[in-house]
Amino acid sequence: MSISLQENIVRAICSDKFDGERLSPSLFTGVDTSVSRLSLISLEEHWDLFRRHVQRPPQRFLEEIGEINVGTLQEIGRNYLEMATEITVEPDPLDWNPAHALIPQKISRGLANKIVKSLKRHRENSR
Repeated sequence: MSISLQENIVRAICSDKFDGERLSPSLFTGVDTSVSRLSLISLEEHWDLFRRHVQRPPQRFLEEIGEINVGTLQEIGRNYLEMATEITVEPDPLDWNPAHALIPQKISRGLANKIVKSLKRHRENSR
């Protein structure tokens, strides 16, 4: 069962996908992209959760959290002219993150660029 179009999801933005200014489209390329549901865990709590389980010093540090609405994500996929893609977000709870979910579709680099540009980006000091 897919997650509601009204829900917002977040993705950890780590230093391996972010140069301090631009986000790499690899943040969303490929299949089974991991995201997390804000309806189950607050943005505030995601900072600690991602720091403990996603960050991997010294190679990868949590820099930002990207947020997008599931309905907006689906609209971006449907309207992608190169190859329209029906995007879903499926619940996939994990022991360390009960809000974990997956985008199971294969996301192309071009489509990922559109998604990345639509993210609302949060910095920890702006909490």
